[in-house]
Amino acid sequence: MEHAQLDSKEWSRIVARLGGEEALAASAREHGAFVRARGVKSAVDVLRLALLYGPGGHSLRSVAAMAAAVGLADVSDVAVLDRLKHAADWLQGLCKERLACVAKEIGVKTTERPIRIVDGSRLEGPGDRVWRLHLCYDAGLARIVDAVITTTKDGERLDRLTVTPGEIRLGDRGFPQPDGIRNTLEAGADVLVRLTWNSLQMTTDDKPIDWLKLFKMASKQGSLDMPVRVHKAHSRFEPIDMRLVIIKKPAAAATQARAKARRASRKNQRRTDPRTLAGADYIILLTSLEREEFPIDLVGSLYRLRWQIELAIKRLKSILHIDRLPAKHPDLVRAWLYAHLLLALLLDDITAALGAISPSATRFATNVALAKDDPPRCRAARRHLAAA
Repeated sequence: MEHAQLDSKEWSRIVARLGGEEALAASAREHGAFVRARGVKSAVDVLRLALLYGPGGHSLRSVAAMAAAVGLADVSDVAVLDRLKHAADWLQGLCKERLACVAKEIGVKTTERPIRIVDGSRLEGPGDRVWRLHLCYDAGLARIVDAVITTTKDGERLDRLTVTPGEIRLGDRGFPQPDGIRNTLEAGADVLVRLTWNSLQMTTDDKPIDWLKLFKMASKQGSLDMPVRVHKAHSRFEPIDMRLVIIKKPAAAATQARAKARRASRKNQRRTDPRTLAGADYIILLTSLEREEFPIDLVGSLYRLRWQIELAIKRLKSILHIDRLPAKHPDLVRAWLYAHLLLALLLDDITAALGAISPSATRFATNVALAKDDPPRCRAARRHLAAA
């Protein structure tokens, strides 16, 4: 009942953030979410029903009962289901509009190179139905700047979400794919992704990489930074010139990684590859960033910002419960998921408006560490990042 009795002023502010009643009514008609008033009076009321069902955490029957109790709508649970199924495209459109507004605001306010982190997360529902949430997170602004929800047929790619010219795009081990890397670079961005030794086909001095030899060299030096060329197996593909960076892990992390590799081998009943055990001691990174501007310690510090998107996904799951899908029908699932995403974007707006954004280390990384012509500031940025 608390959700349905939301203060009218608070609800008015939410509606205003989404463009106002007239704009919502127009977009709802455009997407077929609200054509005529029958039980539900307006597009704004449809939105409220969607938020009650999605992030509100109520069943269709509870939503219908609560709506009737406060005079919001006089509909059955079946009618609510039908309304929400038809609202899926509209809710997705509202999310796109919100993200477009964010992109416009960021473009006006900042001239620094944004650090954008991409990641995906599986969202499992009843009946073995699985969806995938794709997120792009701005490390300096500490907010979601792009997102889409797909089925698992659409895998993780660096270029799945909009690439902004000048950005530095970070990705974990699921993202180093030749086509995605090339498309991201051609869009005007730089790339920093993590690898395993067998993620990509690469050469150095026109020869395949000898990973065991590289790991021995890294063990002696503590780290390694070298040029490589990225190829695409069994395909006509112009090689991409990149940097391979190998950084030694702390001893405890290396021991844990080796143990994990051995467990995986036992589970799959196969012998552990020596390169896998040797590689467990290192973080392997691939980047297009220039060595003069981004030495190895700064590259490592930049990649450590990736924890931010892990926390963003954890908040979506542990606080908004976006991973607790109750529905099977695809359109109802999409309505439920995009209602959660819309609320998350609105919360980002409110947080940004209050000024309660961005840990100091990540703001420092965005605003200072990427200054091309100011070496002292870059050194200060690296010290600040290393301490974060």
